[in-house]
Amino acid sequence: MRCPKCNSENNDSAKFCKKCGTPLKKEINHENMINSMNNKSGKDSTTKFVIVALVIVAIVLAGVFVYIYGFGPNQSNDSQSKQVQGDDDSEPVQAESSSSSQSSQSSAKSTSMSIRGGSFTTGSELEDKTYASIDVGSQHAGEKVILQIFYSRDGSTLNNGNMVPVTVDSSGHLEVSSADAYKYFPDYAEINLFDESGSKLLDTKSVSLSPEAGTQTF
Repeated sequence: MRCPKCNSENNDSAKFCKKCGTPLKKEINHENMINSMNNKSGKDSTTKFVIVALVIVAIVLAGVFVYIYGFGPNQSNDSQSKQVQGDDDSEPVQAESSSSSQSSQSSAKSTSMSIRGGSFTTGSELEDKTYASIDVGSQHAGEKVILQIFYSRDGSTLNNGNMVPVTVDSSGHLEVSSADAYKYFPDYAEINLFDESGSKLLDTKSVSLSPEAGTQTF
């Protein structure tokens, strides 16, 4: 290193000129400075990249965590499971509702109208009509139904089987007469019991009769 004042040659590590004592200033190596700056810039870029990557990974992990434990399918399944199974307090209520429904259905079936018995009466003359008294139970008193009776003799039909609206009387019977008198005493009757609309068959019964005048029960 040369002294800027006396131009004497000095060691690179010298701080003062050995001849005149002038303080020596080291020359700045521009190339080294540029390389140093480049290295520093490269390290800063790498650091920034690493930080950005870590932030992205953290966001992804947070999203996965929220999906699984917050709003994911597991929570939906748990919710559905709770709705289906119910908690300890709701299960007995559901059981009671089911039992009540089954009980209601059983009650409805047990009180469904049916043909319990009855009688047929024909006068002594063939010109007399045939009267039917059908027992369906006094619990149905006042209910309206439709009754249809087919009469026959030796396999031949005696009437058209008109559908007649009838109201159950206080004793639980349906009273109806044939529309016409027959030229033969009937030996067979087929009874069909429908609801008030005539669309639902409640019960049916076939009765064999003696082909003679008088009252016959079944």
